[in-house]
Amino acid sequence: MNKILLMALVLLSTSVFAQNAPYGDSRDLRQRIENMANDDSRDSRGNRSNDSQSNPSKGVTKTGLSQCRGEFAYCGSSTCKPTGKMIKVKEDGGKYTREYPEAVCTCPVITKEIAYQNGADLTGFATLDEGNMNGSCQPPSKDTIWSYASTAIQMFPQESTNPPFQMKEYAMQTCPAGSGQAVNCWDYLCKRDGKKINGVEVATCYCPIGESILGHPAKASDDLLTGAGAYYSNPSQACSMYPVSFPIQ
Repeated sequence: MNKILLMALVLLSTSVFAQNAPYGDSRDLRQRIENMANDDSRDSRGNRSNDSQSNPSKGVTKTGLSQCRGEFAYCGSSTCKPTGKMIKVKEDGGKYTREYPEAVCTCPVITKEIAYQNGADLTGFATLDEGNMNGSCQPPSKDTIWSYASTAIQMFPQESTNPPFQMKEYAMQTCPAGSGQAVNCWDYLCKRDGKKINGVEVATCYCPIGESILGHPAKASDDLLTGAGAYYSNPSQACSMYPVSFPIQ
């Protein structure tokens, strides 16, 4: 299990929900994430031989998250660039939508081979009625792919290596408040680029600037927890490069 990612999700859920009681109970969300992570870990041990493409979803679990089988884009270590456009985002389980400035990010595609190197099943978890998902793990076309998170993938291609997208362990840093703007790429549609960078398939993902990973606006006072820039000679330079990140207080 990627305990760093799990810790980040738990920390974020605590900070967000402590400040926004109407959105829910932080203890409930922590339990949802912990339960989902445990399910993910059990699947990694017990279902590695399954054909991930034949069963694309386990469906919505009692945790409120869904575990989706098959390849996915993993943006946790990517930086992004503003497009100048706006992107419509579903929040609070799809109960309402909000528009944010849009960013474009290049993210590695997690394949069966990468999952195997991690000793994991090829699955990610998602909230199917948030981001711009439409209630299903199935991408709308063959040239698209969803961006998910995973607690089982600890090593994957990192954008910040030289050359880019070498297989390295996921490492995180904290960007102090005011050093940059957060980008959320969990539960968003990406386009398969049909090309590889240094042997790694990548996808182009369009994601909101200024949204936290749990579907609420980030605050200017938030620190940003991110995997972006970890392998730069000066990792902190990624803080001003619109990193995919978790706003925390």
